Amino acid sequence: MNSLKDTGFVIKRVNLFDADKFITIFTKNHGKIDVLAKGVRKITSRRSPHVELLNLINFQAIKTKKNYILTDVEVVSTSSHLKNNYEKVGIIFLICELVDKLCPVGVKHEDIFTLTKNTVNGFKINDSCGLFDFQVSLLTCLGFWDAKRKFQNAWEIDRFIENVVERKIRTKAFFKL
Repeated sequence: MNSLKDTGFVIKRVNLFDADKFITIFTKNHGKIDVLAKGVRKITSRRSPHVELLNLINFQAIKTKKNYILTDVEVVSTSSHLKNNYEKVGIIFLICELVDKLCPVGVKHEDIFTLTKNTVNGFKINDSCGLFDFQVSLLTCLGFWDAKRKFQNAWEIDRFIENVVERKIRTKAFFKL
């Protein structure tokens, strides 16, 4: 069996059966990967608080025939400063949705990992840290946008992202960002 040890942001969680979750983690060294976290929905699970959205975690997983299974997890940063405010929770969900929809599975993007980390840490210092700048930088790093060109406003960048992913950005409508 293959073993994987890395650091990453939890960007998506899907409940699976009664006690499990399927978690998407954007890692520093392996890009976006899907991991099965067995038993984290149980009330007695010690790992369940570690796999919250946008938590920066050190984790270990083993490769099975179908997917990775989470074996060990440790929280590095919880982004709790963002989770206390409704508007900031919307920003958390938007960052997670954009990284999940735009980044391909298994492709290493250390620059996007650093961008996400800097954006989350930037909200600790400045409440109006650039979500717009994050979106432009994300599109530029992935090659969807030329940095020399400028977006006129947030509406234009939203339409462009929706055209790239070929679906609506659900977080924007839900949180009215």
